[in-house]
Amino acid sequence: MVDGAVAFDQIAEAVETAAVSVWVCVAFLETEAQFPGGRGTFFDLMDCASERGLDVRVLVWHPEGHGASASDIFPGDENSARLLADRDTSWQVRWDGVGRNCQHQKVWMFDTGTPDAVAFVGGINITRGSMAGPNHEQPDPSLGYLPGERYSNIHDVHCRLRGPCLADVHDNFVLRWNGASERGRRHGSWPDGETSDLDRRSVDKVPTVLGSTTAQVQRSILPGLYDALPEGENSVREQYLSAIVGARDYVYVEDQILLSRAVLVALREALERGVLVVASVPGDPMPELAAARGHPGIAAGYEALAALGGYEGFCLSAPAVRRPWGVEEVYVHAKTAVVDDVWATIGSTNLVFSSFQGDTEMNVSFWDGPGGGPARALRVRQVDEQGGFDSSGMAGREAVARLVDVARANAAARAAGETWTGFACAIDPVTWAS
Repeated sequence: MVDGAVAFDQIAEAVETAAVSVWVCVAFLETEAQFPGGRGTFFDLMDCASERGLDVRVLVWHPEGHGASASDIFPGDENSARLLADRDTSWQVRWDGVGRNCQHQKVWMFDTGTPDAVAFVGGINITRGSMAGPNHEQPDPSLGYLPGERYSNIHDVHCRLRGPCLADVHDNFVLRWNGASERGRRHGSWPDGETSDLDRRSVDKVPTVLGSTTAQVQRSILPGLYDALPEGENSVREQYLSAIVGARDYVYVEDQILLSRAVLVALREALERGVLVVASVPGDPMPELAAARGHPGIAAGYEALAALGGYEGFCLSAPAVRRPWGVEEVYVHAKTAVVDDVWATIGSTNLVFSSFQGDTEMNVSFWDGPGGGPARALRVRQVDEQGGFDSSGMAGREAVARLVDVARANAAARAAGETWTGFACAIDPVTWAS
């Protein structure tokens, strides 16, 4: 599900049709953000589900030491408790922290443990800018954004899941809900001190296989964060590196932060094997990246990214569109990759060391045999949106090569003050986020 207008329409429909339960892991939340179709806010959706007698549980990131006053943060504090009390909220909330890192998973689960169970996993936050559609029209001024404001027009991706992999999504929620760091503290749960734990057992019966696609859930969880998982988990990093090592034709990446030295070195080695590598990033990235250039881990990432610019087979691009008032950067918040039309991943994990070994993350990777499936379909949707052409009849490498040509032509058109096709504009990896 590419872009928030598409994803949140399906997610809201799943809330409205759920019969047993609605469980959500929330990272960033703007309390006034409106869901598509006039469905109201996140709180309106949860209220309606709770009023129908469903088991509604929301697990929210509790920031510690940074960002607690931001408009897209809903911490476990007196203000949040007052908002819930004023609404007479009847569903359960727990807050979960991870030191100075982020509980970054964005997960929705419906009717867990039933044959109709479904989950949504990806990178899309519940914010006004995240409600943008694939055409990335100019944001409605009534939303309160200024023209060209960084987070007003966001490109992001979520994935809808059914089948056996739901057992792992379920277990992850139970692990975090029962081990939520703030659950025993004042304002760390709602109703305060009255939330209930979940059964630690997995679903009694693993959901039935529904298709031919193999899917696997991966996470980043720090060791010692939860008593039930003392060793932690770092499988997202392992999955990315294995997929890039196996690439033969192309690697296509969309990511908010492309600064993992380990991943960038693997991409350089792929380029040396003749693999085509294209990465889409925000042209106006979060300012924290430039501010952190002096950090050894970040500096190593910048150096590794700049080195890729020496390869003809590498293209770094950023989506943008010309408006009457100037150029608007479409903010890439997606965390996805596709390799050779065979393997793909969608999730919350940025390609930076802190997402692998600090923040709590979840991705779903999936793969098919030659000839296509969901991995190829994701490539088609992403490349077509960014390039403004139909790649459905093209092989993966051909489509990505065409995207490179479009991105470079668009960059020239942009520099000349002309219009361009699609959104992708090639940018210099040496100066990105500087």
